[in-house]
Amino acid sequence: MLNKHLSLTLFCLLLMTSITWQNNGETIDLFNKNLAPNFNYWFGTDWLGRDVFSRTLKALLFSLAMGGLASLSCALLSLCLALIGNINAKLSYVIDTLTDVWSALPHLLVMIVLSVLVGGGFEGLVIAITFSHWPKLTRLLKIEIEQLRQKPYVLHSLAFGHSKLHAYQTHLTPHVLPQMLTGILVLYPQALVHGAGLTFLGFGIEPSTPSMGGMLSESSQYLLSGQWWLALFPGIILIISLLLLMSISKSYEK
Repeated sequence: MLNKHLSLTLFCLLLMTSITWQNNGETIDLFNKNLAPNFNYWFGTDWLGRDVFSRTLKALLFSLAMGGLASLSCALLSLCLALIGNINAKLSYVIDTLTDVWSALPHLLVMIVLSVLVGGGFEGLVIAITFSHWPKLTRLLKIEIEQLRQKPYVLHSLAFGHSKLHAYQTHLTPHVLPQMLTGILVLYPQALVHGAGLTFLGFGIEPSTPSMGGMLSESSQYLLSGQWWLALFPGIILIISLLLLMSISKSYEK
C-alpha cells in the first residue's frame, strides 16, 4: 500500500489532469473510428471516432465530483441524525430503529429506487448514494457523541447553566469532526464504485454524458469485435482511483 503523501499526490495529480484537460472527448470523427491505441490517440478511439483518453478523464471527473459530493452530504446527514439521536431517549430509539431498518435494505435496490424517484441525473446519483450510505456512519457518530456527553467538561458546562445546544456547538461537534472527516474518506471509494455501478446499469444520467460506468457499459457491446481498449483503459483508471482513495482513507483511519 502506498504511503499517505504519495497517494495524495498521485490522486491530486490525476484530479488536476482531469480538470485542466481541454479536450472533452465529444468530437465525432468517423474517419478515425475504432482505432487501437497509438501515438495520437493514447487510449484509442470508439465507434464514433471519439478520443477515449479524453472521454475517460471527463468521465473520471464526473464520477469523482459525484462521489465527493455524495460522501460529504452523507457525512452531514449522519452528523445531524447522530446529534438528534442524543437529544433524549425517545429520539435515540427512533434513530436506532431507523438505522437498523435502513441497514437491512439492499444497497443497490435502494439506490436504484431513489435514483428513479428523483429523476436521475447528477443530482439523482448524489441523493441516491447519500440516502443509502448513512446508517453506519450515523451509528458510529451517535456512539461517539454518547461517550462525549459523559466527559467532565460537558457535564460542567451543563452544570453552569449552559443549554444542550451550546454544549453541542462548543464541545461535542468539534470533537466528532475528525471522525466525520474519516467517514467522508471511507465513504468516498464506496460512493465512486456504487456511482459507477448505477451508471453501468443505465440509471442516473444520459448516455451522452461521459461516466465511468457508462463507458464500461457501452464498451461491453464492442468487446467481441476486438475493441478491447474501450473497456481496458477506463477500467484501469477507475481501479487506480479507487486504490489511491482507499490508501488515503486507510492512512487516516490509523
